[in-house]
Amino acid sequence: MSYSCFVIAGLFSIVYGDIGYFWHVTDFHYDHTYWTSQLSCNNPVPNPGKYGDYWCDSPWTLVQDSVNSMASIRRQVDFVLWTGDNVAHISDSHMSLDINLSVLENITSALKNSFPGIPFYPSLGNHDYYPSDQAGERILFYSRVSDLWQDWIKDPVQIELFKKGGYYTKLINPKLRILALNTVLYLSEDKLTANMSDPAGQFQWIDSVLNASRAANEKVIITGHVSPTFLVPTLLDWFHPRFHQPYVDLMTKYSDIIVAHHYGHDHSDSFKILQRSDGSGASPVFTAPSITPWRYKIPTETGAPHNPGIRLVEYDRETGRHLNYHQYYINLTDSNTSGVTRWTELYDFVKTYNVSDMSVASLRKIYNVMQNAGTKPMLHICSYMYVTDESQPCLLSTQAGIYCGGHISDMDKAKICLNEYVHPVTVIGRSS
Repeated sequence: MSYSCFVIAGLFSIVYGDIGYFWHVTDFHYDHTYWTSQLSCNNPVPNPGKYGDYWCDSPWTLVQDSVNSMASIRRQVDFVLWTGDNVAHISDSHMSLDINLSVLENITSALKNSFPGIPFYPSLGNHDYYPSDQAGERILFYSRVSDLWQDWIKDPVQIELFKKGGYYTKLINPKLRILALNTVLYLSEDKLTANMSDPAGQFQWIDSVLNASRAANEKVIITGHVSPTFLVPTLLDWFHPRFHQPYVDLMTKYSDIIVAHHYGHDHSDSFKILQRSDGSGASPVFTAPSITPWRYKIPTETGAPHNPGIRLVEYDRETGRHLNYHQYYINLTDSNTSGVTRWTELYDFVKTYNVSDMSVASLRKIYNVMQNAGTKPMLHICSYMYVTDESQPCLLSTQAGIYCGGHISDMDKAKICLNEYVHPVTVIGRSS
């Protein structure tokens, strides 16, 4: 190799550092009744597809195919984030603790078989619990799950923490730490924690771990199931009001060491900025779309159909800096028709949004453009949140919800923003 080649190689190592990859997969929602009583389906499905149906949770064929496809696309990754909700949307009257644990065991085995020797950092979702949504300090449940995941958590101290409240931390290299949190403890539907100030002592623990990480000059990746940010475009807050602000306060307090957050639960694709009202204390938040194609259906509203998705993230091992992600998906209708899945890259984050990386600065650049309605980034988000390459309707109210809910953490301020976006004020001689 010539001297110039050495110089070029050295420049690339300086610019890009030591590049690694990890997968983020979430919300399998395996329906063990898909081929029989279809207990998760919101509408009757007379001819269920091989890989699922938009009205139902995932058959095992979809679960296994998604795991196998992750390994086929890139098996050699540094780790996998697995952010919960593996059990289907089935009434508790048809479920039990043993059924839920059996689902967790089956998916754990599938992941281990497809990624031998690769560490997973899993989090619990609200449907993983029995009864669903009720987290609290369920020692028996946490103990049983820790038996499944102890090969990944490894550290006896962290295993004991998991047995206490379903959370733990892992130093994955000398300067990069993962906090796998149990954000189900803060879910508004969780009746067991509604009157607690600090369920399972997790707030105090987060503060102590992040304080120590700052002192040790570590960077941190936050991961969990339920995001503290609003569901867009509806501005739904999943957190109980008493837990929302304390969580935001903790994360903004340590934003200087938090490189990114990764959550699931929404079943849709989104990225947001978690920050204080004045814009300080900011960190980037990424919510990955689900494996399940299940559409919600409530008396007042029916969710849009969406395809299964898996996400591959590129990052700098030395700094933890998130460089890019590649969102993969299948068209469920085409997959069922052909009998074969073709997991395809839906989009490349950096190329699609014309940014340099996944940092707060890059997200601010995108949101600055989206201050104006009808922009290219906004239209991308309107389609990609349903995990499709087909253009989707993007009403002004939808755009307002995406923009305001994506960078404001206070509900009252978000609603004001919503109104101003839909009804902009024009000053004489100047456009708003």
